[in-house]
Amino acid sequence: MVRISKPKTFQAYLDDCHRRYSCAHCRAHLANHDDLISKSFQGSQGRAYLFNSVVNVGCGPAEERVLLTGLHAVADIHCENCKTTLGWKYVVCYYLHFTEEERKAQRC
Repeated sequence: MVRISKPKTFQAYLDDCHRRYSCAHCRAHLANHDDLISKSFQGSQGRAYLFNSVVNVGCGPAEERVLLTGLHAVADIHCENCKTTLGWKYVVCYYLHFTEEERKAQRC
């Protein structure tokens, strides 16, 4: 019997900041505290944070969703290490006052 193992993915390690955000399941580093823009977003499962940049995440396909602030094109993001869904990222914001969110969103 031949066992096929999943290839190990490269993980970024954030060592230049004393405070960082990590995956709750596997502790993979996700973002430095200095990259936190806002904690005032609401997700389907509670408070959501907006970051300037993140590491060790992958994203799914873009889809249109109606969020509390209107219609947006978003893509789910997941931890690259354990594949846990972490939230979403803005791909396109259809309203002018959300252009800052779109500009700060990480591109796939």
